[in-house]
Amino acid sequence: MIEHLDLSLNDTEEATIDQAYINLLKSKASFAVMKVNDENYILTKEKSFFKVDDVENFIKEADDDVYFKTVFVKDGKYLKRDLDLYFEYLNKYQDRMMKQYGDKYLFGSIAVKTTDGNFITTIRGKENFDEFTVVTSVDYDKNILFVDSKKATLNAPLLYNLLKNDNTKTIVHINHQFDDGLPFLPYAFPGTTKDSMRDIKESFNISHHGLFLLFDSDGNIIRSNKS
Repeated sequence: MIEHLDLSLNDTEEATIDQAYINLLKSKASFAVMKVNDENYILTKEKSFFKVDDVENFIKEADDDVYFKTVFVKDGKYLKRDLDLYFEYLNKYQDRMMKQYGDKYLFGSIAVKTTDGNFITTIRGKENFDEFTVVTSVDYDKNILFVDSKKATLNAPLLYNLLKNDNTKTIVHINHQFDDGLPFLPYAFPGTTKDSMRDIKESFNISHHGLFLLFDSDGNIIRSNKS
């Protein structure tokens, strides 16, 4: 069963949520159920904060979802130009992505597709921004993520699915920033089957989570003609 914290707070002011978030990061829980003035809210590890009407059903759906398992392999091939592109996007967007809570960082992720069909991406935790890992494949039937060297961001199964689009070369995910001109998809816990199997080929938002910008090989943001 997925672990969660039960918290009772006086308000939903930013400073109150920040302190609750630090406590959540220090715990082994995946999320906190927070009661504020007889209303129930959810606070997650990526600092998503939203109201829920049916806490028991939310917890049940969280228990029923499946997280991907990481398996380490040694086929993490990439070209230098792919790695250079990864750091180019990281340097460009890092200021929008990084925020520190205690000794932890709230951060998005970068993914660059390689010529071998792998992709370079941000590591789990992300305290050291110079580190990266390579995802070589994802088994969506057995829920296994294959990586070289270090665990990848929880978003990796979703990123791999999005990068199957031939036009997509790079993805930038920014936590808690949104673009109202792009589609909004429903929230799901990052790293789960529900979050990863999204059928979309343009840039988008995930409600309560953040923005996903898809770029083509020329560096243009991919968006529909309606966006």
